Amino acid sequence: MSVYLEPILTAGALFPLLAFLITIPYLIYEYRKYGSVLLIKTILIYSFILYLLISYFLVILPLPPRSIVSHYTSPTMQLHLGRFLEDIFVTTHVVWNDPSTYISFFKESTVYTVLFNLFLTVPFGIFLRYYGKKKWYQVILYSFLLSLFFEWTQLSGLYGIYPRSYRLFDVDDLLINTLGGLLGFLVMPLFSKILPEREELELQSFEKGKKVTFFKRVFAYLIDFIFLLFSTIIFMILFPKLAMNNHFFEYYIVSAILVFILIPLLLDGRTIGKCILRIHLVSLNNKEIRGYQIIIRNFFLHFITLPIPYYLFCILKSNFPHWMIALFGAILIVNYIFFLFHLILVFFGKETLFGYERISKTKNESDFFEK
Repeated sequence: MSVYLEPILTAGALFPLLAFLITIPYLIYEYRKYGSVLLIKTILIYSFILYLLISYFLVILPLPPRSIVSHYTSPTMQLHLGRFLEDIFVTTHVVWNDPSTYISFFKESTVYTVLFNLFLTVPFGIFLRYYGKKKWYQVILYSFLLSLFFEWTQLSGLYGIYPRSYRLFDVDDLLINTLGGLLGFLVMPLFSKILPEREELELQSFEKGKKVTFFKRVFAYLIDFIFLLFSTIIFMILFPKLAMNNHFFEYYIVSAILVFILIPLLLDGRTIGKCILRIHLVSLNNKEIRGYQIIIRNFFLHFITLPIPYYLFCILKSNFPHWMIALFGAILIVNYIFFLFHLILVFFGKETLFGYERISKTKNESDFFEK
């Protein structure tokens, strides 16, 4: 069992990194296509990715030293279809009226290896039928191709990393893995009572996508912030003298004007993040949004509220009289606390609009919205 435990533990250790790398593309895809991200759907997708990762490591691990593999003389391929049946017949002995022989039967490597290869692709067949809505012949084809990829990985010596194959390319594995995928297709209805239909998940996604959730707004801002950093780097390259004089806030101002003022004015209130996640700004009075509303909204958020910690830092380092430092510092702190308190209310759904949205009379609306 330790042979199987190492690949599973390795996959479990690497999965968080893989999940981190695919999360942003996954969120963008879901928001653009469905308008929202469902938790159960995400769990299903990530579980399938973890299963594929475990399956892959079960095929390639453990990795032997290259120096040892170079001296291998064993065959690299087994092309006799049905050889596994002959091996089972030779290595096992079952007495039908003696149940004790059943246990020894399943302990033989020729048996449990076949069962392992069979059940390896059962989840693959289940997922293809449940989520992929594939027909039985499509499941057979995709299961065969997955198995062929595994066998080719072994035959190629892990894509040429090894001087030769360190595991046997077995044509029987192609057959057994394909049958495992078909078995998964056949048993999938057993899970239909506990898993919602994909169509139901999509309807829930579209319905939820009509609202602009707090997380969706934050994610759109994070995308905009990436573009803000990117534009800041460009400005630093074009105007390096400001960086030499530690005028980094000026870079922020110029970049913020570009990302949060000029681009939204050109795109009817949409920042790049809002465009990607299919969000747009509308006026609270249901009239066409005006340019001055866009400017007021983003000015209060990106030039007054969010930079408050920086303004507070500058005041504390200034040569102003102590009473002025205390006064302005208190005003900034109170405003920032008020913003954070409002942020908590919006997060928990107790409030729908921020102060800067009330002042500019604007709000976010989903492109999936139906009047």
